[in-house]
Amino acid sequence: MNDAAPRPRRPRQSALERARQDLASGRPDLARDRLTGYLYTLHRRGEYQAEAYLLLGQALYAMKDYARAGAAWLLTEHSGPEFDHAISEFHRRYGTAAVNVLRQVKPRAPSEDYPPAVQARLRSWDYRYRTYRPRSNPHAVTERSTEDDQPQGLRGIEIGCLLFVLGIAFAVLSWLYVYIFGR
Repeated sequence: MNDAAPRPRRPRQSALERARQDLASGRPDLARDRLTGYLYTLHRRGEYQAEAYLLLGQALYAMKDYARAGAAWLLTEHSGPEFDHAISEFHRRYGTAAVNVLRQVKPRAPSEDYPPAVQARLRSWDYRYRTYRPRSNPHAVTERSTEDDQPQGLRGIEIGCLLFVLGIAFAVLSWLYVYIFGR
């Protein structure tokens, strides 16, 4: 039997605290990975946290990925020479068309959750929030669901499966017809 006293547990640090430590220790790549995972969990809940986007922008800027740093900072009220440089690189790489900007910036929360300056940007890009729907349960409804979020019909994979099943059923019925009634 082990008589040793259990070691006290250290309180878990948040993803943002660990990302800050990663940046301070010169590991922006690790900070980027942590923040990407953290932002995915926020995306699933339809939440926004400016600090996560600020830190992601800092990590990407430290990695010299200026365009993606600009994409992260576009969802914040960050400003300054680093921001200006990152935004110019962002527009040089992805252009200024709203479709391209939204595809790279990837806002994942209702517009009203963002700061006023970001809300103005989102309006200029004609952003419309859609709730997260996991692929394993695409018809899941969350508390923030709206009329616009209702399923739009069958997806391509569903149509393909339906056609496959109908094809198999037709083949079986054809075989039964020939077997029962002969030639």
